[in-house]
Amino acid sequence: MTRRLLLTYLTITAFTLVVVVVPLGLTFSSRERTQLRFDVERDAQAVASLVEDDLENGRTPDLRSVFARYDVQGARILVVDDQGHSVADSERSDLGRDYSTRPEIAAALDGERAVGTRRSETLDTNLVYVAIPVASDGAVHGAVRITLPSKAVDQRVRDTWLRLGALCAVVLVTVGGVGLILARSVTRPIREVEEAARRLADGDLDARAGEVGGPPEVAALAHQFDATAERLAHLVEVQRRFVGDASHQLRTPLTALRLRLETMHPTAEDEPRVEAALAETDRLSRLVQALLVIARADAAE
Repeated sequence: MTRRLLLTYLTITAFTLVVVVVPLGLTFSSRERTQLRFDVERDAQAVASLVEDDLENGRTPDLRSVFARYDVQGARILVVDDQGHSVADSERSDLGRDYSTRPEIAAALDGERAVGTRRSETLDTNLVYVAIPVASDGAVHGAVRITLPSKAVDQRVRDTWLRLGALCAVVLVTVGGVGLILARSVTRPIREVEEAARRLADGDLDARAGEVGGPPEVAALAHQFDATAERLAHLVEVQRRFVGDASHQLRTPLTALRLRLETMHPTAEDEPRVEAALAETDRLSRLVQALLVIARADAAE
């Protein structure tokens, strides 16, 4: 019973933790990744406002100071003209490369924002990218794309999941310890009542549970068991007294009856009936003797 109670406590606790912790971790993960995309999009918008005039007038923008200040490790800023050719790149010095076939660049040149995550086998990490169009007066003059490794965010998310997992483990261990104490406090008085019942079943009519701790229901059960054992002992004692007294009370009149029958002088006609009466008296005497033997055996046991 202790094991079942403890398993119940742990199951309820684990279910509660799953219901609470999993949504909490998912919410944190989603918030961190959303915040990262928002920050990258904000930076891309800032770069787009810097290069808008240059791209509109066909000049090559000078973003060396911006590249120097943007010290996010692994980040890349790419600016392309309306044909998709690079005019500024924080990673490469050879400009003029065609990026128009890249889906995010193509979407930005069509006037749409492209936000997402893709896998970079070269860097062996996931990259968050944001590509936005550089436009004015309804005309698209180029696009800005910023890619940023999500390693830092992924690490924060993993650390958060690990902390939540450690918290769950601590809670389960604590609940397990407290639950074990509570389960034993409940089952100990039940075991005491069980032990008293076993002794009573083995013939110990003096077995009693006595005062037990635990819940009021268990104390009431112990009290009821003691009352039942007391009544049972009383009934057995009354039965023993009845058998003993009845046997002793029957032996005296049976002996007197036999003496009277033996001292009779029946006629030849009555002699068979007297012999039958003597036989019945002998049978009744044996029965009384058997009752005495049973009474003595019960008393000895």
